[in-house]
Amino acid sequence: MKKQHKLSLKDFIKDLKTLVKPNYLKAMWPVGGITIIFIALTCILAFLATSVMSSMMMSVMMIMYGMASAASLGMGLLEILAAAGIAIALSFFFNFYTVAVQYTYQDRLKHPEQPVSAGSIWMHFKHLRKNQVWRIILYIGLFTFLWSLPLDIVGGLVGGMTKNTVWPLLIRIANDVVILWKSIEYSQSYFLYREKQPQFLGQSMRHALTASRRFMGGRKWNYLLINIVVEVLPILVWTLIFGGLAYYGNYTATYVLTYVGIALVIIGIACFLPVVLAAGTLYFTKSKEDPDGVDLDEIFKDTFKPVAELTGEAYVHEIYVPKKPKKQPEPVAKKEEKPKREAKKDE
Repeated sequence: MKKQHKLSLKDFIKDLKTLVKPNYLKAMWPVGGITIIFIALTCILAFLATSVMSSMMMSVMMIMYGMASAASLGMGLLEILAAAGIAIALSFFFNFYTVAVQYTYQDRLKHPEQPVSAGSIWMHFKHLRKNQVWRIILYIGLFTFLWSLPLDIVGGLVGGMTKNTVWPLLIRIANDVVILWKSIEYSQSYFLYREKQPQFLGQSMRHALTASRRFMGGRKWNYLLINIVVEVLPILVWTLIFGGLAYYGNYTATYVLTYVGIALVIIGIACFLPVVLAAGTLYFTKSKEDPDGVDLDEIFKDTFKPVAELTGEAYVHEIYVPKKPKKQPEPVAKKEEKPKREAKKDE
């Protein structure tokens, strides 16, 4: 059984305040602003896609009565695909931005004089190797999906075969636990990639996920506890308070309270996001500096391919030498018979 590496929750909260508090306002405006813009654009795209789908359903009915052509369905499908493409591009941009924020906090831990502001975040965003980071994002999504796929299939089969809702619910909960567990295992991928960034040139980015899984061995429960106390509970309390206000406004038909409650929930989470990103950065840094921590070279062991294999240099000296044909045995020369006359003379 792996040793459980624990960080003190009290010390962690104290260090987190020291990291976030001096530059909170400078970090809150760019991070919270980008988050609100991202949420707003995503909601607009979702609303447009829903409207287009409704109009497509209406077009199907009109086509059945000969009142519309099939071209309207094609245009609606193109609009939905365009909205989905824009939403995917926005999600990648937001992921790149959050990684840049985490790298900015990581540099502040090394150099306390460096501020966390819009300028420093933008500098890290510009210098981010996005062609490598987006592959890490895709690998995390792919592997998490593959781990959850069996339970999704089983849950669908069980739900279709029985009217009992208990078993599908239990399978759904088990699937959520698997997703949470794999998310914790892959949570340090971006930081470990940055630690070995030069070595990742030409390598598969899944090595960052492998290293993160090894790094989190013995740390998962401690990481989960810190995240629940530092991140989940404040967001949950805030959402319950102002989400309850929105529900009360909807229940009493006081829609002003509904809109105010929803807006306050979104703004509060957006303003709290710098704390969330700083907490993830601080956990990696403190775990790496732990005397009982794992050596980074050790957790990347047997992952990277040698440079000679990547460049093909390892195979340069393997010259093809054709096989020599087998030598045929030389025929044995027969002894020449002497002429009969010479044989008589010899006698």
